[in-house]
Amino acid sequence: MTKKNYEFAEDSFFLSRRRFMAVGAAFIAVMAIPVGWISSRIAKRNDYIKARSAGLYQDDAIAKIRVSHANPAVQQYYKDFGGEPLGHLSHDLLHTHFVDRTKLQS
Repeated sequence: MTKKNYEFAEDSFFLSRRRFMAVGAAFIAVMAIPVGWISSRIAKRNDYIKARSAGLYQDDAIAKIRVSHANPAVQQYYKDFGGEPLGHLSHDLLHTHFVDRTKLQS
């Protein structure tokens, strides 16, 4: 009877199991750093948006004129130039048209 030598897959690999786990844990830790940084940046941005919204709502609550059609300047515009709200002339004067200038050649 001949004696057979078996080679294991771990023998051809340069790292032992313990060393592989240490390298894997270090790799996961390095990959987790950008995720934490990005999530903290998003949280700071969300805090800014919430503070800005709260300030706008507070300004709106104390404003005397809260709707645009009650604004005397807007009423004067329609009286002098615009005709009537949602009319053809007011639409032409107040609305802009988008032109994609990236496709224009200089």
